[in-house]
Amino acid sequence: MSLSSIPAVLSYIYLTGDSMSASQNLKLGEKVSFGAGEVASNLTWNLATGFLLLYYTDVALLPAASLGILMLVTRVLDAVFDPIAGIAVDRTNSLRGKARPYLLYAPIPFAILYVATFSVPDWSTTAKLIYAYITFTLLGLVYSFLYVPYSSMLPMLTKKASEKNQLGSVRAMGSSIASIIAFGLTMPLINYIGGDDRQLGFTVTTGIMVLIAVFLYWICFAYTKERHTQPVSKTRPVVESLKTLIRNPVWRAAFFIKLLVFIRIGIMVSCLAYFAKQVMGDISLISVILPLMSIAIFVGGALSSTYISKIGLERGNIIALSIQSALFLSLFFFEDNRSAFIAIFVIANIFSGIAAASGFRVSADAVEWHEKYFGHRDEGLIASVLSFGLKVGLAIGSALTGFVLGWADYDPAVVTELSANALRSLLYLGPVLANSFLILCWVSLINNRKKETNGQLVNFSHRGTNL
Repeated sequence: MSLSSIPAVLSYIYLTGDSMSASQNLKLGEKVSFGAGEVASNLTWNLATGFLLLYYTDVALLPAASLGILMLVTRVLDAVFDPIAGIAVDRTNSLRGKARPYLLYAPIPFAILYVATFSVPDWSTTAKLIYAYITFTLLGLVYSFLYVPYSSMLPMLTKKASEKNQLGSVRAMGSSIASIIAFGLTMPLINYIGGDDRQLGFTVTTGIMVLIAVFLYWICFAYTKERHTQPVSKTRPVVESLKTLIRNPVWRAAFFIKLLVFIRIGIMVSCLAYFAKQVMGDISLISVILPLMSIAIFVGGALSSTYISKIGLERGNIIALSIQSALFLSLFFFEDNRSAFIAIFVIANIFSGIAAASGFRVSADAVEWHEKYFGHRDEGLIASVLSFGLKVGLAIGSALTGFVLGWADYDPAVVTELSANALRSLLYLGPVLANSFLILCWVSLINNRKKETNGQLVNFSHRGTNL
């Protein structure tokens, strides 16, 4: 069977599966298949977040100062594409659903652009920068038409709070599995395949990873079912939808949660390779620290459903973020003890898994809140603007690393105290500042829940009716 025939076969699997009775209860196979989409998304994007900046500076030999601007501009442009993708999802009407068709057709162009991004030709510095801008921008455009449809699927699969918690946990665990693979195998594969030819190592390794992602997207397409969607006939003008969206307090909180979580992730992941090299003196540690971080997030995601059910969504996250901040600040005192440093770092990231799963839950709740109070679901638009926050967060986090490295006169061949201290500030203080603002987001959700309980909110789907 040729590669090009696989999508048709998967489409057949889906269509024949639709003829079976559609249970409202999600089965384990569908939950796992939904999680496969998260693995695919994070396998590729975490690799890019963790290693693209390093590839640009140490292999493509692009100046670090220019890369801060490149990361910010390309990722903000990438984020701007997300609402377009969300609007497309809301206006899609096909036998395969609203969101799922994008998981069938977009992976192939994404794979081609992904390998091209990590294959910068040996041209002049200006030409290489232009090439990097073009390939990374196009990659982000296509990724929007994968991740936004995928992110919009959770509220389409179920309306049950318990199942939304489970799917949020599945996404958090899928993200962790992808991170373990990407962060744990990338550098060993690059060294094994490329040897002294680092460019060859990056090109082949990224090709392997993105092919795995393609098949995982197709699995997600084939074995999930959209049960709760809004008919295309009920869609509204984009400007009206955006105005309504801004009035949704759950969406506002979810947006800033995404933004801040991914500023934190963008800083941590993009600076960790440099931190291992400049501060800890051994870049190979990145193949230990990042996979362990991902395992910790996996554990946190697995525990999140039980943790949240016992302590509460908002209160549980405020406690988790406070503990994590204290652990990050304590890392400074354990730099000379690698085992203790890594252990504290891993424990701190267990709380990241809880926060990640909770963020997915709030995103789904925003759709239900929107339908309850405004009479529209707008899954695609809501998911797209949340994805916008995610990507802008990553852009800010990665750009901060690039700017700080440029300010510290980073040189791949030389370790300086200035660059080491700059990296310490990024890794220790960056997450703590982000967590402080995240706590405010969870407090806002507590206040909104109190207003809803006290009947202080207005149901705009039936204007004038107080709830």
